[in-house]
Amino acid sequence: MKIGVGVEGPSDRTFWDGVLHRHFHGIHFDVRNMRTKETLIRETPQLLQSFRSLRYSAGFILVDRERDPCPGAVLERFDEAIRGEARIPVSERYLFVCVAIRGLESWLLADPFSVNALMPQANYTAPRETAQVNPKRKLSDLWTKQFGPNSSPRKIGLASMMAPQFDPEVARQHSASFDHFWTRLTTNLAS
Repeated sequence: MKIGVGVEGPSDRTFWDGVLHRHFHGIHFDVRNMRTKETLIRETPQLLQSFRSLRYSAGFILVDRERDPCPGAVLERFDEAIRGEARIPVSERYLFVCVAIRGLESWLLADPFSVNALMPQANYTAPRETAQVNPKRKLSDLWTKQFGPNSSPRKIGLASMMAPQFDPEVARQHSASFDHFWTRLTTNLAS
């Protein structure tokens, strides 16, 4: 089985390459870095066409909500054909647009065990819902507690360090948007 995945940037690709291949042995994930959110949104029709032409079983688009007011507003930024694809009944759907509330960093913070394995001095406890915090600021604060005030996390480095330890089952408990994505993915792979 092969699954296509479109992501915003290189840190997303690094993270998902590590997580998906570790949790789903024998399934090939083609994770494509589109460099920016705007490019991902604009190029999704071409990604969809590419995934279909390669006979992948499904396609997933992972996009951050960031400043958009809600997931529906993010979906409205895609062209009409993609919006139509995303509204096909789930059991018949090929393309899944999954919105990270507030962004990938919120999903990283949803697994407190992987955060503490990477930054034990930070003594991090995940909130009930990571969408309620400013994830970029929170990760920066945790990084500073661990590595000092003169250091800052590099997104690709952080993604590569988190991926081997990240536990999706734990993250599902602290992020509704991650749970939505993981449920769609695992259900699709089981069918």
